[in-house]
Order: sequence, then C-alpha cells, then structure tokens
Amino acid sequence: MLTYSPEKFASLYDSELGQRLWAFLTRDDNVARLETASELGKPAVEGVEEQLLAEFREEILAGRVKQMVGHMVRQILEQRDWVLDQTDVKLHSVPFSKAARYRRSDWFTFHAFRNSSDPRDVVITDRRQNPTLPAGSRWTFYATFASPLKAAVAFGVNDIKQLRQQVHSHGYQRIRIERQLRRA
Repeated sequence: MLTYSPEKFASLYDSELGQRLWAFLTRDDNVARLETASELGKPAVEGVEEQLLAEFREEILAGRVKQMVGHMVRQILEQRDWVLDQTDVKLHSVPFSKAARYRRSDWFTFHAFRNSSDPRDVVITDRRQNPTLPAGSRWTFYATFASPLKAAVAFGVNDIKQLRQQVHSHGYQRIRIERQLRRA
C-alpha cells in the first residue's frame, strides 16, 4: 500500500480535493500510466495529464494543486523503486509546463550515433561528449536512452548488461538497425 507524507502540502492534502487526488493517482491504472511514461523517458505526469483533466477539470489548473500532484507522483514512484532523473523538464501541454522525469536506479544512460553515410549503422556508447567511435566514418548524434524498453524496441538490444560490458571494454557497441516496415 502506498503512503503519502504531505509535508508542506498538509492543508491541501487534508481537503476533499487532496484526498480525491491521492485516491486517483494511486489507482492501479494510473500508477501504470506514470510508470509507462517514465519507462519511455518522459516526465511521469505526462502519463496522466488527460485523465487528470477529465477527472478534475479546472481544479487541476491551480499552481499549488499541480505542485502537490508532482509531490505525490514523486512519492508514489519512489515507493516503487524509481529515482529522480531530472527536474524541470519542459512540457508543451496542459496542465503542466514542466515536470520531473524518473528512471530505475539500475538504468544506465547510453548515447547512440549514426553513420552519416548509412543511417542503419549505429554505434552505442556511454559518452556523448568526446565518445570513442569507430574510425573511417562520420558519426552524428542520434539519441540518448536509458530504458531497457527503448533499447529493445529502438535498437534491438535485449541484454543491457552485455551492452554495458561491451561499451566498458571497447568504448562502444556497433549495431545494425534493420528496416522495421517493408516498402509498399
């Protein structure tokens, strides 16, 4: 069972709105949405924005209420073994303009670079600045990822530990990303 320590939000949490928000955010479907957004490298609240607006309408637009939602989300995810990755990630949506992003504590951040002459030729490394990359090609930055889900879907990497070992010992892992869809 998830617990909430309201701290500076005690009076708002004790209100009927505060109780409804906590009950809403701790529902299994909404916890799954928070975790899914986090797994995809997005701020957690992105996963429940539409549902919050549908359920709470204008009530969710107040600044203090949004702050408490962020405070609640942080405690929910921390109790489920997520850690804060970055604060103040800009969002271009309603009701949130910025929010926190979370990751699993055992996730490792990787950076992918594409071969400029063959975009299916990709190198994954652990450094974006001054990375060790194969000679003989021009490499351009492509993406940053930490989620095992992104590693598997976008890059076909199913064993993060093996990838980490390869990057640690050689400086990079070179992979080929095959076409996902066939030409029509």
